[in-house]
Amino acid sequence: MASLSAMLSAGRRPLWLDYGDYAGALLAGGAVPWLDVAGTIALQRKAQGLLRSDVLQLPLAAVTEAWVAAHPALREAMAAKRRAVVPLKTLLADEPLRAHLVELAKGLRACFAEAPLALACPSPRAWVAVAYRLAHGETVDVGEDEADSAAVYMADFLRCFGEAGIDILLLQEGEEPALPELYTPVLNVAAHYRWEAGLQGPAGTAAAGLAFVIAPESASGRPLPPAYWGGAAAEECPAQGFRHATIPADAQPESVLQRLAELRS
Repeated sequence: MASLSAMLSAGRRPLWLDYGDYAGALLAGGAVPWLDVAGTIALQRKAQGLLRSDVLQLPLAAVTEAWVAAHPALREAMAAKRRAVVPLKTLLADEPLRAHLVELAKGLRACFAEAPLALACPSPRAWVAVAYRLAHGETVDVGEDEADSAAVYMADFLRCFGEAGIDILLLQEGEEPALPELYTPVLNVAAHYRWEAGLQGPAGTAAAGLAFVIAPESASGRPLPPAYWGGAAAEECPAQGFRHATIPADAQPESVLQRLAELRS
């Protein structure tokens, strides 16, 4: 089982692919079966055999959204109060959801023993907004106090993955500037379990003390623009860095394979 840092130290330039939506559209009739552990792992086998990401990603936001859609009682509990952080607190405390996510992670770890396994989840601030939208169907302003509280709830939630074989924790920020100084409880959990912690965000995102940052002009992780899959050029991969790419659900399979081959050439 290799780590991201070990691949970089060995002179490799890993290609980290977020292909969930694309694999769902291409191989699963339009959606990844996130609520079926065996089905998800079978789909990941097919997708990984075709696309060969150097990092395997478990997208917690996608799984939890599917879970909430299938469990209306949980959605009702999330919507019981209007306070911004209540939906996320309620969501992350749901024990059946926790058990399902851990089973998914352990299944992926067992199936892909050699690839680094990353938990990809919204940052504390971003996840408050996502959970509120799931509960109430509308947006909410998320300030520093809400982000700070969310980090505590997330830290408790992430401890359930302590024995799941996770290697990387990727916090995905929205379009707002990152607030890593408020995410200390989450980063402490990552450090305790020796996960490589990184942050994905807009241009200008930086975070001292993290293993990597995925952002335009970042010195560690460089995202590919969505237009790349339509023929646009890719920026140079940073020295001793890696590329991160999200494959759109509607990308053309022949073009995807060709463009991946060009990245690896």
